[in-house]
Formats: sequence, structure tokens, C-alpha cells
Amino acid sequence: MLKNNKGITLIALVITIIVLLILAGVSIAMLTGQNGILTQAKNADNETSLAEVEEKVQLAVSAAYAAKLEANPTDTSNLTTHEVFTQYNSDNDPDATAETGTGFTVGDYTVKLKQSGKVFTVEVTE
Repeated sequence: MLKNNKGITLIALVITIIVLLILAGVSIAMLTGQNGILTQAKNADNETSLAEVEEKVQLAVSAAYAAKLEANPTDTSNLTTHEVFTQYNSDNDPDATAETGTGFTVGDYTVKLKQSGKVFTVEVTE
């Protein structure tokens, strides 16, 4: 006489649970590890913020030159850090603070301006 067994065995259930735990472990490691998706997203956000501040400062430098030449087309003097700082705050919300001789602070970032002739090199650091 043949028995008609229906259902799953305990061994099949344990193997299925082990496979699911392995998959969950790999997924969690992919999300939160040192090279995980969350870490990469945070790093990308920081790099984007740095680039945004740098671009705004470059635009402020160009706008300050334009304003200076518009006010006096024969003015050949170099820009000062204060003029760039003032232009940055007039173009953006006044979030630039703590002006120093070589730069200023924007939020959590330090902006250093290096001038060579009429060219400013912008360096933004956290």
C-alpha cells in the first residue's frame, strides 16, 4: 500500500530558513558596509555639497569682476577677498560668515581663495 505524504519535511524547512538568513545577511552587508550603498550615498552627498559651494564661489568671483568693471571700466586692480565675500552673500542667502584674509566660511565648509594675478583658485574643505 502506498502512502500519500503531503507537506514539507523539517529538513526542507530548515534549509529554506538558512538560505533566507544568508540572503538577509548579504543584503544588510551591501547596505551598511564600508562600501555599502548608504555609505556611498553619504559620500556622494558630501562631494555634491562641496562642488556646489565651490561653483557658487566661482560664480561670485565672476560676478564681482563684472560688477567692478561695470562700476569703473578702467579699473585694473585685483579683486579682494572681501569683494568676493560680499558678492557671494548678495548672490546667495547670507550664509557665508567669518571672513578671513584668505577666504571665508560657508556653513560647515571653509573656502580658501588663492589669487594669482586676476585669477582666483577656489579650495573648499570641510
